[in-house]
Amino acid sequence: MSDQKTERLINLTLALLASKRFLTKNEIFSTVAGYSGSAETMERMFERDKDELRNLGIKIEVRGMDPLFGDDQGYLIQEESFQINSNEFTQEELLYLTMAANLWHGSALHNQSKAALLKIQSISGPIEVNDVNSPVIKDSEDSTTFLLILVAIRNLSKLRFEYKGSIRIVSPYGLYTRDGFWYLVAEDDVAIKTFKLIRINPNVEIVGKPNGFAKPENFELKKFLADTKPDTENNVVILVRKNQALALRRRYQTDEINSEWDRMKFKYLMADELIESLLWFASDVVVLEPESIRKKLLANCEELIND
Repeated sequence: MSDQKTERLINLTLALLASKRFLTKNEIFSTVAGYSGSAETMERMFERDKDELRNLGIKIEVRGMDPLFGDDQGYLIQEESFQINSNEFTQEELLYLTMAANLWHGSALHNQSKAALLKIQSISGPIEVNDVNSPVIKDSEDSTTFLLILVAIRNLSKLRFEYKGSIRIVSPYGLYTRDGFWYLVAEDDVAIKTFKLIRINPNVEIVGKPNGFAKPENFELKKFLADTKPDTENNVVILVRKNQALALRRRYQTDEINSEWDRMKFKYLMADELIESLLWFASDVVVLEPESIRKKLLANCEELIND
């Protein structure tokens, strides 16, 4: 969906939601930004927009405005049917709701995510999410795997999948994100391990019945992650383009170098995770040191270009 169409849908939703009475098409065309052109053009745009909103689960009520002329209709979105009340959320909470909706954008839940984003932006205005390194479920295959794992965790069902060339049957305990990537924590061969989701073969299967295993009573995901955190920390020094890589800027201090670049130094634990995280920012980030990270990042960039 183009930015122009998204903005028009938001404007239309706001107008129909804020109005205390049913609006005619002429009133909508004259007051809602985004409608232009001939009467026929605006009519077609409006019909498509109505269908789009309804497909997103937004209920538009229609009522005849004149009993003598049935073709003169009015349109309204009842506030109670919209469900989200802006007064119930802080800006930070709306940001996280937006991140959650963006997470599924382009996935098997694409329509649901669009509906959620439209509702959030209609009550809060556009929310900038570039300042958060938010992992994304990229496509239907990714989202299907993700949903399957969530179901297995909830139902205490075992999972079977291929990981790094070998078949694993695991008891899934939880999911977490780090540096923009998803990880599964599961028990494999009587040991609790971490599996990176992008390295799991998408042919994931649930094996056995629900309640097929018992999670240890003393298991806490947060404590497990803290206990398994690598002890050795290393420094990385990078250049960050002005006004870019906001997720990094929120976490680390910068020193101004010139009108184009800032310098940033911070500690990292795992080289692979650092490189994969920096790849998000493409040419807006340049690694100065260590040389090993700089070379690996360049190699990964070349591999992506060649693919």
